[in-house]
Amino acid sequence: MTELTKENIENVLDSILSSAKAELVNKTQDQLEDYWYFVYESTKSKEWNLYKFTKALELYKSECRKWEEHHNGNACVVERVRDKYLMPKIKSFVEKMSGVE
Repeated sequence: MTELTKENIENVLDSILSSAKAELVNKTQDQLEDYWYFVYESTKSKEWNLYKFTKALELYKSECRKWEEHHNGNACVVERVRDKYLMPKIKSFVEKMSGVE
């Protein structure tokens, strides 16, 4: 049995992080949708949906930014992420909140 040491724990955590990064950067742009976890729930209040949406948007933004930086560099990354990934999600959310689909 392997001894539990600080070094072993660090190696496992490094391996997990490396695997997650490799998985992200090997995705296509279309596959970034795999990181979108929000579903509007019409049975819940608008406030509850907004709360869940903002949490999901932050997580999605983070993954999209990492992918964009890896594939397309740092220049204008904020604008690219906003325009390509976030604004379509925000528009769809606003439409759901307004009752328009």
